Amino acid sequence: MPLWIFTAVYALAIVVALATGIWLLLHLTAVARTFAGKVDIVPSPKPARASGRTVRRVLAAFGTGLGLAIAIQILALTGVANAWIG
Repeated sequence: MPLWIFTAVYALAIVVALATGIWLLLHLTAVARTFAGKVDIVPSPKPARASGRTVRRVLAAFGTGLGLAIAIQILALTGVANAWIG
């Protein structure tokens, strides 16, 4: 497996995690509205600008991007990635 694949996947995972994280921060009212009534989360009286379905999808993309970035870092630190490349 070529070395550039790990770099490309790592870069894509970081971009996805950052972009979705920024989106979630910009749409906090929609996030609060999605989880209203759970663990003392009280939504704002303003209307949400995104649907609950969209919020869940963005949260899933954020978790996937973050998990993939962490997994690639662990593979690189433990040396497992070297065995796959070489």
